[in-house]
Amino acid sequence: MSASPDTSEKKRTLRVRKSMVELQRRFSWSHRLWQDLKAGWKGALVSFAVHALLFLVLGIVVFKIIHPDPMILYMGWATVVDDAEEEEDKEPVVQPIHIPSLGMSRPSESQNTTPEPNPDNQQPVERPGVNPVSVANSLQNRPTWTGNTREGGPKDEDLRKSLDAALKWIVRQQQADGHWSLTGPYPDAGTVETDTGATALALLCLLGDGNTHENGMYSQQVNKGIQWLIAQQHPDGDLFDILEQGREAHFYSHAQATIVLCEALALTHDPALRPPAEKAVEFLVRAQNPKWGGWKYRPLSETGIGDLSVTGWVLMALHTARMADIEVDLETYRLADLFITSVQENEIDGSHYKYRPDLPAEESQRLSMTAEGLLCRQWLGWPKDNFDLKRGVNFLQQEQNRPEWLAHRRNVYAWYYIAQTLHNLGGPLWEQWFPPVQQMILSNQISAGPTTGSWHPHRPEGAFHERSHDAGRLYMTAMCVLILETPQRHAPVYDSGTE
Repeated sequence: MSASPDTSEKKRTLRVRKSMVELQRRFSWSHRLWQDLKAGWKGALVSFAVHALLFLVLGIVVFKIIHPDPMILYMGWATVVDDAEEEEDKEPVVQPIHIPSLGMSRPSESQNTTPEPNPDNQQPVERPGVNPVSVANSLQNRPTWTGNTREGGPKDEDLRKSLDAALKWIVRQQQADGHWSLTGPYPDAGTVETDTGATALALLCLLGDGNTHENGMYSQQVNKGIQWLIAQQHPDGDLFDILEQGREAHFYSHAQATIVLCEALALTHDPALRPPAEKAVEFLVRAQNPKWGGWKYRPLSETGIGDLSVTGWVLMALHTARMADIEVDLETYRLADLFITSVQENEIDGSHYKYRPDLPAEESQRLSMTAEGLLCRQWLGWPKDNFDLKRGVNFLQQEQNRPEWLAHRRNVYAWYYIAQTLHNLGGPLWEQWFPPVQQMILSNQISAGPTTGSWHPHRPEGAFHERSHDAGRLYMTAMCVLILETPQRHAPVYDSGTE
């Protein structure tokens, strides 16, 4: 039986009324919500900001608990270092050389030898233990001054004129407070920000010609520079002038400044220099990786990975400290030797070296890193007739490594280490290498105009790892001077009874 028309109409009317009531209810709720939001949006925004800030603070606290070391901003000379290149918080693993496979547990007092390849059958033989060379007569070749009269130094007239002109240009760049800068004010300055590094390099050149803060033509300039360096020293001994860890220039600069203080102390025996020099050396010792050795851009824990470039400058500073009768525990040298072994290109072959233990060898760095590695081995006691040393030196003198003042071939950074390594050996190797390099450097010195006495960092552009492209004219000039001063800076290590 079907419903009547009136009944159907009533049902439809009832459904419509219910729908209207529902719409009205929903609209009323939405309307009230909208009104509430309009009235309270400012409070809601403030509440959101407060809660977000609380979460951020809580996150930082938790991070500090888990990672107690300070957060580091990794910087290059003037750029940010890629995180993939600077993973300081992982156990150093060498590829293809795995550090533990070398049998290199942490050195002990009883560990005196490590394997060395035999030239006849390549079977392991005994490698010399760590025995830092004598430094008793290291500074005997330095010129000496009586008033403004110099005694000693190069007899070559052209070399003497070149050094005089270069030192004169360097002195003109000193600022009123005693510091130097890599960023000017002079043409073709660099972009590297480290007045500590610039001041140390300039002072090393002046000290290399016998000037001290007590004697020499430039004694006043040396004194102002040294006092400026000491004024930068932090309570922990650090001499770096920028309060930011992780900059690439940090440990280069501190090590160079430490060399300055130790050389000046060794040359003059001025007791006022001993406390800052000792503090600077202690800072370096504490900054070494305590398990694997090596140094980097900041103090290292056991998980930090050092590099040979920084480590070489640090060992030079420790080598110079011994000239000033600042002794360093043998354990520091043993750890350094452990690290240098880890940057050999080959596990049983100590003739070629690379930048870092966890990175593959790079062709563009092989020359400079091998020269630096071999020089470190000489400081740590390798004898003159060591097989790996001989093989490495032969590599340094191969035709493809012949020094040339050409675009992308010039490399004063590598030549600086080669010069010292060969000078220590002396004889035909040194006599064949140094004169043409000296002549190249002399012939490219600026001889006219306001930059007379300096060297241009970009004419031609050097090899990338020379670093003149970003360190600039003062750096380039200092490196050239230090190479030219090699014969008078230090006596050869094998002239000190260490063969």
